[in-house]
Amino acid sequence: MKKSGRKYRILQNRRRQTHIENNRTMRIDQRVDAMNIASLAISQIVVHNPIVNATKDIKIKYINHLEKYLKLARWNRRKYENAELEAYKKIILEAIGNDSHRKLSYYQYYMIFDLMQMTAYDFKNVNRERIREIEETFLNDFKDSVDYNLARKIFKMFDSPMKKVRLLLKDPDLEKEREYISLVRDNLKFMQKEPIGVMVTATMSAGKSTFINALTGKYICLSQNLACTSKIHCIVNKAFEDGLSAEYDHDLVLTAGKEELLNDNDLNASDKIVVGTKFTGGLERQRIIVNDSPGVNYSGDETHKMITHRLLKAKNYNLLIYVMNATQLSTNDESEHLDYVKRTVENIPVLFIINKIDSFNVEEENINEIIKRQVNILKEKGFKNPIVCPVSSRAGYLAKQFEKDNLTRSERRELYNYVDKFDQMELPAYYQKNFKYIKVADRESEELQLIKTSGLAYIEKIIIAMCKGGHKNGTGRN
Repeated sequence: MKKSGRKYRILQNRRRQTHIENNRTMRIDQRVDAMNIASLAISQIVVHNPIVNATKDIKIKYINHLEKYLKLARWNRRKYENAELEAYKKIILEAIGNDSHRKLSYYQYYMIFDLMQMTAYDFKNVNRERIREIEETFLNDFKDSVDYNLARKIFKMFDSPMKKVRLLLKDPDLEKEREYISLVRDNLKFMQKEPIGVMVTATMSAGKSTFINALTGKYICLSQNLACTSKIHCIVNKAFEDGLSAEYDHDLVLTAGKEELLNDNDLNASDKIVVGTKFTGGLERQRIIVNDSPGVNYSGDETHKMITHRLLKAKNYNLLIYVMNATQLSTNDESEHLDYVKRTVENIPVLFIINKIDSFNVEEENINEIIKRQVNILKEKGFKNPIVCPVSSRAGYLAKQFEKDNLTRSERRELYNYVDKFDQMELPAYYQKNFKYIKVADRESEELQLIKTSGLAYIEKIIIAMCKGGHKNGTGRN
């Protein structure tokens, strides 16, 4: 019997949309040089391993055992596992340890969890025979101290990680390791979340890099660096704060410092640089991947526009964020790029950011009128009911740095200037009127309240809403 009717068409459309979303999810978790960029979302558990407090000779023995097991499994030939081993060496050996009464056997079960960490929890690609070989070698290495049944129970995590980790957390024989196991669980749970892909685009001088720094709460993007590079910068949120950032830029470094993060590696032949760091603020619980494209109107290199156009066409994202400079809303370059976005981006929501809103004098200019004019321009370009959000990325970024007590004296003065300015600007009133379903709580101090009054806290919630749906487009807007 031939199926027909409205219900059948609705069902088919839902199936088609599900197929599109599933394909997009796979594309969001992309691979670069055969390495899944999702692995940079894994936080380092070793910073909480008591081995960091051991004496140097015990630390060296611990690392030597890990290295031996990696070689047995032939994981030492893979980029991520090698990077993890180097990170472990750096973190463990550089920590000051004086716990002289602990023997190596005290840390024996931590090793098994560290081996799981070193596989990036990608157990589907782990050879079971090699795991058994590691298991038998481990049992032989610690035959005088190990509980065979307990060790075998832990090794079964390679077969059913999430199920086994819950059982291990309740095991009374692993009370000492419970906190460490909970970190393994946190990584596993985070990696099981659906990824959110966000593409950020703008013309030069829109403050795109500052906007991304504000979202992450970290100084990840350097604007003058991005002006002279045609690389795509991909920033991946990590499972929990470990005090570390990772970067893949030809070399994979899981303990990247400021120099690695803010300077490109000339040996990188690919078009992408990937950074893993823990976001702060409203996006911290999301497995979000932010793709930062080159500025489209950089006169020094036409390839910037070509790369950005290719990224927009690929549609490997759930949301496009278009950042505009509040003081340059009607330039020819802006108009041209808006036209391209309208022609190219279909069936994907677009969030328009009016950045640098602090540039206006609230006593002389009506902020709502400025926003209204830009909304009308976007409507004339063909964007139906455009979602427009004013923000001062710089103010929001400084407020997040204040929360971490990470401001210089000059930045503190700048922060308090913003506090006074945004008390007068009353941006929350705009958001409460236009985004009724978006609720942002007040903070306990005027400095932290700036995350809200600058517009940043609202934008973080709107990003989540637009990526995940909800009322209409997720914001309550028609």
